[in-house]
Amino acid sequence: MMVRSAHLRRHFGPHARRDSMKRWIVPTALPAALLLALLVDRGQAQEQEERFVEIDTLNVRDTLYHLGEGGANGLALIDEINGGVILVGTKLPGWGQPVIDAVYQVTDLPVTTIINTHSDRDHTGANSEFPDVTEIIAHENTAANMARMDLFAGSAAGLPNTTFTDRFGLLEDLDRVELYYFGPAHSDGDIVVVFPQKRTAYLGELFPDKAAPVIDTANGGSGIAFPETLAKVVEAIDGVDRVITAHAPIPTTYAGRGRRDRGERRAWTGWLTWDDLREYADFNRDFLTAVRASHEAGRSVDEAAANLDLPERYADYGMEQARANVEAIYAELEGR
Repeated sequence: MMVRSAHLRRHFGPHARRDSMKRWIVPTALPAALLLALLVDRGQAQEQEERFVEIDTLNVRDTLYHLGEGGANGLALIDEINGGVILVGTKLPGWGQPVIDAVYQVTDLPVTTIINTHSDRDHTGANSEFPDVTEIIAHENTAANMARMDLFAGSAAGLPNTTFTDRFGLLEDLDRVELYYFGPAHSDGDIVVVFPQKRTAYLGELFPDKAAPVIDTANGGSGIAFPETLAKVVEAIDGVDRVITAHAPIPTTYAGRGRRDRGERRAWTGWLTWDDLREYADFNRDFLTAVRASHEAGRSVDEAAANLDLPERYADYGMEQARANVEAIYAELEGR
């Protein structure tokens, strides 16, 4: 099932946008300052109106949902036994209500628990926008990183109140959630969220997409440690079939009403798998090997980025971050 939630449209009704558009037909003789204010207000209203979250069931018989839009992929687990919803990531600031509205399409239970996989604002930005939340969970390094962010300056609202060092568990049986920390990568606090009975794992920025990752050196990220950390993840965790990344698009088909695709395009094919994660760990290892070779050969950052010697199987990987990562790795190799 896929539900698209647009909280402003639902609140104001289907004719609200048409009426508001009529109001913006203004005489050209209006003072420039007033006209500018109207245009800014209009732009802000349209920006708000476009905030909606897509909620997709990962299995029509299950209570784990994917949350799209708003900056990064997220998850929502309905905890019917304890009467609440657990969120993995809260998206950008201002996206709390669209998430609440999306979750409301599948349950009346409030969001009570948040899991932050790292500190980036597209995963933590709406932390303080859920009035019923009593627990925010993160690795201790992520909690420290978040405490330094301007987003949370002067207020504990939205900051983690439960932290851990290596492992942490929630719930039992079918809804069991396990959190793992294996070392620095994107930052020094990235965790893996595993739903063992659902054979699903959320990797966050440890596996953002099939692309060169962002290395957040300001928050302890390490291009040298990244491949080693991913190798530890692959080695330590068993029984996962489906991998949810921070930014990779979800499948184009879904389990719900309407036409059902068959064969290779049947509902819910297309998710990334543990084999994809294994390949991603190899990619980061091979990337580091290539950068080390360039550094030892005395090449500049630009030369190294332009002459990355990578296997053909990574030909479709996004490389927008490649130069930045070469620079970060050079700095680490040189102790800067």
